[in-house]
Amino acid sequence: MAAQRASGDESEGHTVDGQNQGTAEAPTDRPSEGGSAARTLDFTVVGIVASAGGLEALSALVQKLPTNAGIAYAIAQHLSASHKSLMTTLLSRETQLAVREISDDITPEPDTIYVTPPGFDVVLHKGKLRLQSPSGPAAAPKPSGDRLMTSLAMELGDRAVGVVLSGTGSDGSYGIRAIREAGGITIAQDLVTAKYDGMPSSAANTGCVDLVLPPGRIGRDIVRILSEPGMIEDDSMAASADGSDLLHTLLARTRVDFREYKETTINRRIQRRMTAIGITDYSDYVAHCRTNPNELDALFKDLLISVTRFFRDTAEFEALSQYIRQLVSLSEHRSIRLWVAGCATGEEAYSLAILVAEALGGPEAIGEDRVQIFATDIDKSALEVARRGVYPLSALHDVPEDLAQRYFHVEKDRVRVIARLRSCIMFSDHNVCQDPPFINIDLISMRNVLIYFGNRLQEKVLARLGYALNPGGLLFLGTSENISRAQIDLEPMSEKERIYRKRMAFRSGGSSRLPFSPSEIRSGHPEPKVPVQSADRRMFDSLARAISADSILVTSDGRILRVYGDLTPFLHISEQSRLNLQISILRSPFREEAASLSALALKRQIRRTGLRHADPGRVDWTHIQLEAIPLTGQDDGERYVLIAFHRHQVSQELEAADDGDGALPSARIRQLEADVASAREALEQMVEELQTSNEELQSVNEELQSTNEELQASNEELETSNEELQATNEELITVNEEMQVNATELSLMSSELSSVLGEAPLVVLVLDTALQIVRTSAIARRMFRLPENCENFHLSQCTVPDHFPSLVKFCDRTLRLRETVEDQIRHGESVFRMSCAPYFDDRNNLRGATLMISEVNATEMVERTELLHKMALVEHMAAIGHFRYDIELDTMEWSGRVYTLFGLEAEKTPPKLLDMHQLFVPEDRTQVEQALRTALRHNEEFQVTGRVRCPDDKVIRLELVGALIENNRSGFIGLVREADDSDCIEGEASAAGAKDQTDADGAGADRD
Repeated sequence: MAAQRASGDESEGHTVDGQNQGTAEAPTDRPSEGGSAARTLDFTVVGIVASAGGLEALSALVQKLPTNAGIAYAIAQHLSASHKSLMTTLLSRETQLAVREISDDITPEPDTIYVTPPGFDVVLHKGKLRLQSPSGPAAAPKPSGDRLMTSLAMELGDRAVGVVLSGTGSDGSYGIRAIREAGGITIAQDLVTAKYDGMPSSAANTGCVDLVLPPGRIGRDIVRILSEPGMIEDDSMAASADGSDLLHTLLARTRVDFREYKETTINRRIQRRMTAIGITDYSDYVAHCRTNPNELDALFKDLLISVTRFFRDTAEFEALSQYIRQLVSLSEHRSIRLWVAGCATGEEAYSLAILVAEALGGPEAIGEDRVQIFATDIDKSALEVARRGVYPLSALHDVPEDLAQRYFHVEKDRVRVIARLRSCIMFSDHNVCQDPPFINIDLISMRNVLIYFGNRLQEKVLARLGYALNPGGLLFLGTSENISRAQIDLEPMSEKERIYRKRMAFRSGGSSRLPFSPSEIRSGHPEPKVPVQSADRRMFDSLARAISADSILVTSDGRILRVYGDLTPFLHISEQSRLNLQISILRSPFREEAASLSALALKRQIRRTGLRHADPGRVDWTHIQLEAIPLTGQDDGERYVLIAFHRHQVSQELEAADDGDGALPSARIRQLEADVASAREALEQMVEELQTSNEELQSVNEELQSTNEELQASNEELETSNEELQATNEELITVNEEMQVNATELSLMSSELSSVLGEAPLVVLVLDTALQIVRTSAIARRMFRLPENCENFHLSQCTVPDHFPSLVKFCDRTLRLRETVEDQIRHGESVFRMSCAPYFDDRNNLRGATLMISEVNATEMVERTELLHKMALVEHMAAIGHFRYDIELDTMEWSGRVYTLFGLEAEKTPPKLLDMHQLFVPEDRTQVEQALRTALRHNEEFQVTGRVRCPDDKVIRLELVGALIENNRSGFIGLVREADDSDCIEGEASAAGAKDQTDADGAGADRD
């Protein structure tokens, strides 16, 4: 028996009753099996979860990712919600793939890495990555890797890939199971390369991890891993000589026989192990396993697919809860016994315990005296998890909220099953295929285990389960499983939910119960449903034999449950016969008559007799007559028929002679039969006493286990406190990693800045808000006589030249006004320009000031100052404005008078030179634009007039005159004045004359 299995891993259909049952349709609350039911994207999405130490692992992974693989990557890196993440920036430096931070409702694109922002969970829903508020308590990891991977499994099926990298805790373990269940690929970081191995170790311990690789190999081999064939090419490989030898070796190592498991299942798991260790030839892998016991252990672990969830398949558990309530109501005076075969990590066992507790009245009503649950598996590591009853916080996603509050304790990022629930479950190492089954069980749950067995092993296991069940007991199977036709002891109660019940009357001996109560025959009304004792069984047998020495008890569909007497003369078995106990094994004509009489008796609910036929076993005048007596079960309501074989003697004389001769032997036979019945009764009593003693010993053992679990619980509480500290440390480590990267960048920037300042031909002092020197240029240190390492010197410690003002007051003014302050200093023939500008951080907080001093050419400064004064006087006296246009910078400077003439506000930015024609009336724009373009194209003077409409609708005529700056030809300077009519006529005539002269010069040049 393997651990709890995911039906999605068996994609080729399941043969349970000898016929291909097919794969059941996936319920809506579970991942799509095989990925065909709910796939929303046509490419693979890789979900990556990381925590402490994850930045280093992520960097190593993304460095090796291919650029054109057609794969999208979604990263859930644990971070504090208050911490601004630089993950997107840091990862973008390591790869050529696009790296984006996820915003709400973003459609994933291939060859793109998506990073989840802090404080949010991310899920894939309807083809979009969506941000959601974190679920669970505040201490839960954020973003949740389990939630991301579970959504990928539900949306993409076998196109989902899960990767768990370095980190503490267990986030990602539940998501890995969901992806495995959906048929996807699961990968964990190699523990040797993980800085913190908590998360990858937890994922690997689930048994659902396909590959364990270093981050670099994950990125490098991702395409090969996805393209690797899912099965060994030769499906019969496991059945070959090498394959048989491998399974024998595995049997010797683990004491578990996998030879009767389905070959496709075994081959698929072997192929995954071959891929993991890089072996391509099957024979080489078998040879490798012969010499490496650790690989056999890894293969054994890989074959045990411990995939399970709380209340997995919600609809099926809801249907089962109704039958459990009926079972509890019928068991008021005894304990209820349940067996969960293939329990894996225990979620299903706890789910059934919760349903029983709810039926009893709540968690306070459950106890070892009322409920005994045996949960078994062969995966010892999974059983350890089940005994602890501690699961990731994401495990509660499938548990109704009211049940989660009553049956679980939330501890940071984990949940613990309450002690009362754990005390009624005994987890043990048990192989349902090989070990003796439990007995007197009221409910057996073995879901998604049979699908991995071959037909013979399925029938063997089902026979064991039928033996273990009490009459009327329930069998709960997986959605893709069914019972074989050979299991006539079981009848379907709910075919859709795969719930079956053991018939109340069946052909096995000893512990069977009657299908009805004798009181029902007397009164015609059913009595209260109480357990039927063995005396009722004997009474029914006596009544059946009193009716006829030879008879059979059959169901409504003709299956034989009980045989009374010797029916050998009435049976016909040949090589064409079906080996089922049914009416069809009777000889003709009894076969046909028994079928018809049964149908008539059940239809009319009266006794029916048939014709007399010659006794095939005797040569005298004895005749056989069939009689069908309808019966109805009290506890199960099923209809039965007792078919009696009556013998009739034709010759009375022969009958009398027979009675006289056989009186003494008949008495002896009756005495012997009584002795045998007494011995049988005594033997049954001894068996019952042994069973009672065994149950008492089991009860003592369970009490000891309960005490041990309480001690374990105390230890786990201490471990939980330790994990909380580790989680806090994990966040600090992640932040520290980012800070180290930032520190490296800042160090590099600081070196570059120091180099620039050292070579800068300027006096530069960088100050903080306390006017302490942060950085200086080399010229500044020489000018102010500062030492080489003058950081943290106060500005007042600078040796200031005599002609300079106080640097402290100058810079303090900048800090107070939070704006740039400038000044000019004249010393002899030298002029210095001193500027102090504040600088701020990202939040607009003042961080300091930068003082810069540069020497200005004195002569040029004097000339420019004098020119500005002259222009200001001209503008004032003659009402003429001036402007300057810089060709290289394409900037325009206007004097205040120009703004006034054009009727514009001084705060507005003046137009470019070629846009000034827009300020004139439409009729004059063309000539103005032509004049300006010609001047700019040929670098020549221009003079043009045009009309301008003022804000008061008055139209004035303005004259523009401009000339090229001769010394560096870097722009134009010009004047603007209001022109009168005479100026306009004279200007136009001059312009016309100049044009004629230009044309004449051109003509003369042509004649020459």
